[in-house]
Amino acid sequence: MIHAAAEEFDRRGYEGASLARISKGAQASMGALTFHFRTKADLARAVCAEGRKTLAPVVRGFTGETGSPLHTLAGLTAALVRLMERDVVVRAAVRLERDGPREAAEGELAGEWVPALRMLLERAAEAGELRPDAPPVTVAALLTWLVEGSWVEIGRAGVRLPGAPGRTAPEDVWDLVLYGVSGAGRPGLAGETRR
Repeated sequence: MIHAAAEEFDRRGYEGASLARISKGAQASMGALTFHFRTKADLARAVCAEGRKTLAPVVRGFTGETGSPLHTLAGLTAALVRLMERDVVVRAAVRLERDGPREAAEGELAGEWVPALRMLLERAAEAGELRPDAPPVTVAALLTWLVEGSWVEIGRAGVRLPGAPGRTAPEDVWDLVLYGVSGAGRPGLAGETRR
């Protein structure tokens, strides 16, 4: 039911989503659907919770790495963008946070990944990987805007297939970002961070 709801919210947004289409997509009766989720807002909350649950292990997988903090951060942000492209539940949760009822997004997705991003940036600063004039708080704002902006674009344009014309890989964007924020020059991460 949650997956069917995610597909409906992803396609039509909260206002356009229909419980009838969700029950049909879940191959469940309306009675069965409303037994588990009394309202559309309850379904939206469940989709958002499932999106956070899907996102959490991806973030944890990067926070324990011991290599270069900037390389780890590049891998994390690329993984976040790819997860959004591939996972309808995460995509629907992002959309519901933007246009769903406020009570549906009790714990925002950003709460799962932004603390990890900040921690990795602090590590990068301590390791001397950031330019002296690129404070972690400013770089965190930049990266948050980039990730969330890519999510808005993916949600608006629909999922794009890898290799489609006009598609820019997250690793290519990271090469440019790291060139601007690192003291080491252009690192060429595109080949290193793909997973």
